[in-house]
Parts: sequence; structure tokens; C-alpha cells
Amino acid sequence: MGRTKAQKLEVAAPSVALDWLRVIAIGIAVLGVLVTGYLTWAEVTGNETICADTGLINCETVQTSTYSSVFGIPVAVLGFVGFVGMLALLLLEDQVPFLAAYGRTLVFGAALFGVLFQAYLTVIEATVLEAWCQWCVVSFVLVTLLCGVSAYRLYRFLQPLRS
Repeated sequence: MGRTKAQKLEVAAPSVALDWLRVIAIGIAVLGVLVTGYLTWAEVTGNETICADTGLINCETVQTSTYSSVFGIPVAVLGFVGFVGMLALLLLEDQVPFLAAYGRTLVFGAALFGVLFQAYLTVIEATVLEAWCQWCVVSFVLVTLLCGVSAYRLYRFLQPLRS
């Protein structure tokens, strides 16, 4: 018995379920690129960021401190590169076979590193500088959310292997 044209198309192009967690992760990564891109722009051009500047919130104090760069590289640039990298991994996950297999793990690893590094910087803000940068806190929240979503995506991906 021959297959109908619709059945042949169904076999040739299997339906792909929309991965809402991936869409959410991409959205968070885009927001991270925008926030860290703004901070990078301010750092590279020497402009000040828009800041509430209420005493405890003092972006200039944080962004001009000795903790605002690592090995001469501004932390804002590191954050921007990190978010762009995670966004690229997420976008290419269904295009590159290697990333289809390992992309979730790479995004989770990068996000976890980002959370740990930004937690360190947040402790510095609270204890050493006694000043907060609202943009840095937003970046920390975004990378933490991305870490949580990517951890759950990785868990769901590995779940069938446990059965």
C-alpha cells in the first residue's frame, strides 16, 4: 500500500514541539544582552549610566571601583560577552548537532559561572563598597533566572535517560 502525499510529508518533516523553556531562556538572554550592552557602552565611551543615585544606590561608585575590572577587562564587557555567548548557544541549539546534544549543558555551565561571579561582586557591593549599582543587580537577577531555567531544561533533557 502506498502512502498519501500528506503521510509522506509527515514522515519527512516530523512536528517539532515548541520548547517554551528555550523561548523563555532566549528572552532572558536578550534582556541580559541589552542590560550588559548598556553597561559596556557606558564603560567604553566613558559615559555615566542612568542611575537612581539615592545614596545607597550609586552606580558611579561601583562602576569606577577597583572591582569593576578583571585583569584589565571591564566586568561589564565580560557580562556582555557571557550573555551574547549564551544567547548564541540557545539560538543555534537546533541548528548545530553538537549544540543539540550539549547546548543545554553549556548554557547551564555558563549561567552558573555567571551567578557565582556576580554573587561575589554583589557581596563586594554590599560589604566593601557599601554601594549598589541597579544595573548590576538587574544583570545578577537575569543571570540567576537564566541559570534556573537552564537547569530545569537540562533536567528535563536528561530525565528520559534515568528511566
